Amino acid sequence: MSDEFADEEEYTMEGHYGEQLEKEPEAEQMASMVMEIQTPMGPISVDMKQYDDIKKAVASTYKTGPQMPLAEQLMNNFIGAKHKRDSRYWSGKLGIFMKLHFDTYLEEEFKVTEEFMIDQGKIRAPMYETIEVQEENRLRYLAIGTRFYQSKTNPEFQFITVSTVDHDGDHRLSVYTPSEKTVLVNGKDADDLIAQVESNFYECGILKGEFFDLRYNFIARDKSIDELIAWDEDVKEALWKDIIGFQKAMPKLRESGVPNSRGLILAGPPGTGKTMIAKWLAAHSDITCILISAEMITGRNDIKSCFQMARKLSPTLLIIEDIDTAGALDRRASDHPLLGEFLQSMDGIVPNHGVITLATTNHSNKIDPAIADRPGRFDRIVEVGLPGKEQRFHIFHHLLQKLDISRNVTLEVKEKLAKSTEGLTGAWIRAVVQDSLILALMDEKKKIGKEHLFASLKDVMERRGMAYRVAPYAPPQAKAKADVYVQ
Repeated sequence: MSDEFADEEEYTMEGHYGEQLEKEPEAEQMASMVMEIQTPMGPISVDMKQYDDIKKAVASTYKTGPQMPLAEQLMNNFIGAKHKRDSRYWSGKLGIFMKLHFDTYLEEEFKVTEEFMIDQGKIRAPMYETIEVQEENRLRYLAIGTRFYQSKTNPEFQFITVSTVDHDGDHRLSVYTPSEKTVLVNGKDADDLIAQVESNFYECGILKGEFFDLRYNFIARDKSIDELIAWDEDVKEALWKDIIGFQKAMPKLRESGVPNSRGLILAGPPGTGKTMIAKWLAAHSDITCILISAEMITGRNDIKSCFQMARKLSPTLLIIEDIDTAGALDRRASDHPLLGEFLQSMDGIVPNHGVITLATTNHSNKIDPAIADRPGRFDRIVEVGLPGKEQRFHIFHHLLQKLDISRNVTLEVKEKLAKSTEGLTGAWIRAVVQDSLILALMDEKKKIGKEHLFASLKDVMERRGMAYRVAPYAPPQAKAKADVYVQ
């Protein structure tokens, strides 16, 4: 038990509920009987009545049978000796969110009459913790403790909840209801209360419509991200139509009995802004968005559970970063234990109604054909190529706007930089600007000059090696005449 509860006042059952133990009837007075016993040390007188009283006093200190646990005694006094129990657990933060939603679901109709936890047979204050949610807000929730609930309108409706945390970090919630009467919560039987709360959570809980990752960490939607992307207009138009536009059509497709799920792959060399484009799509989506990356996947069932979550919170945009490293690797290259899970989750027995799956990859040729070349899983590939001259100019212009630059860094200088960086990705252009700032500081200059930019460009080209030698990039599906459309 933590120190914060060390000074809490302790209560016994009798003190907590004002119960008084009934005194046992006094035994009949036993006649005094004194016996004389001869010992080597001389005669000794023994009062047998006193001896008998001592034996009874000692025997009364022994336990005569198993004692009922304090927690059960309290429950029996509140909802009766006969009660039913329903219990469920959720892993990690999801369990915390469920406990928070449980409070929200009940607050209008029910009140908490008592709140405590049992520690080593004593009644203590319950244990609360806090969790960070959207926009760095923090919410307080009951982590470990027991609550007695009573209806605000019908005092006969009573039930008990017990919140605990398992040894592996799973959050458990148990509901106890009386066996001999029916308790209604929002017009439904409280025996099924946990299922009711869970269903309501996916309809309107804290995750609905939000942007978060596989570990339930919230991600801010950045509306200013448009300024950060040097767009290929054809790519932008295709994504807007196939992702944002499709979201608006999903309800009508579902009503018509037409599949309202789809998959799309963003393919291209590293550093071309695929992840940024995915975040741009999330920023412009008014639906639930879930992000998965390879390092978040710690074992089997992670992929399956994520698709299940996407279906429950649908409509959902599910973003999978670097899908080839996350498990969708071509079986001709290597076996991967998660490939089967991807195949089953994307187009298995359970349809992904209301789920748009967007995957990114640096190596589309490494994705298993059963995923990349299959309508119902991914039916389109959009190539995000190396930035053209206008895009490179936009990237330079945007990055330099945030820094102190000398007057000699003119539009003509930026045009020359854009022309000289053919073959570089946006990430390498960012490195050019970053290194130019370092060179300016080394020269003890307060502003970046064109000499620093061109010196940095030369250094980056030497380090990058073949980056400036343009090599055509096209996913193998285009050459293989697969049944997918390549932008």
